Amino acid sequence: MFQLDQHDAVFSHLNLRKEKHGDEDAAAADLKFSLNAPNTILNTIDPAILPAFWKKADKGQQQNLPMEGSTDLVALNLPLLGEQDITGKFEGYELSIGSLMDHIEPVFFADAKVKKITWKPLEGGSVAMGFTVSVLLDEDEDAELISAWRRGQVRLTLTPPSAAAQQEDLAA
Repeated sequence: MFQLDQHDAVFSHLNLRKEKHGDEDAAAADLKFSLNAPNTILNTIDPAILPAFWKKADKGQQQNLPMEGSTDLVALNLPLLGEQDITGKFEGYELSIGSLMDHIEPVFFADAKVKKITWKPLEGGSVAMGFTVSVLLDEDEDAELISAWRRGQVRLTLTPPSAAAQQEDLAA
């Protein structure tokens, strides 16, 4: 499943809203992020994507960039294709929005929903990604969330449901 571990990203959009939970209104938010990453990040979504969109570089083409987690599949297979969409919503994630400076405590959300994932293949073995995360807010999280949005540059950790459950089991 799609996941990020302390990945630098841009927190580009924040939409505060109310969500119905039975008869009660609950504070909720949609958070939009964008980032660049090695194309191997797509293996966490579907391992068939990488070899479909990238190939080994031919002589004279750009070779592998020295990025952590990179592969030798760096030349675009289908250079005329633009941005791609991943359909579906992925629920049960844990989201941590940290600062690029370690002295600011991260904002943490459980039971986050990841949706509207888009990605664009880039020459050289990388990918530009964007996605939205929907969360429910407690009253004391508003100011911290707005502060993270104002910073713009953040450090994200997105933990899928199975990994989050495993971490809880190890902590017990």
